[in-house]
Amino acid sequence: MPMTLSYSLLQWVLVDICYYTGTEIDIIFNAKKSSLFAVGKAHNTPVDSLRIGHDTVSWNDSLKYLGVYFKSGHTLLNDSETTIRKFYAAANAIYSRVKFASEMTVLYLLKPFVYHC
Repeated sequence: MPMTLSYSLLQWVLVDICYYTGTEIDIIFNAKKSSLFAVGKAHNTPVDSLRIGHDTVSWNDSLKYLGVYFKSGHTLLNDSETTIRKFYAAANAIYSRVKFASEMTVLYLLKPFVYHC
């Protein structure tokens, strides 16, 4: 099946039917909070954007899903740099404020950030 035919079928079957069914039962899909993400051999191949109603869903090179960041490429890549950067920023913010606190207090304050990562 050619790429354009399967793509237009995807637009009609998945997106348009969900959009029209959603409008009938007062569900609004937000295209600005949605994104398209390609993985595989053709991840750099330009493809038309999908439309939700009258709004266009944008293509992105990275994606955040359930707090985990992914990068586009030949294979699905996990981007842990963002998580590590946020952890060190939080740890440095805590350390700069608790210079005279005990080790147990510092560990107690860092615990939520460690379990979140």
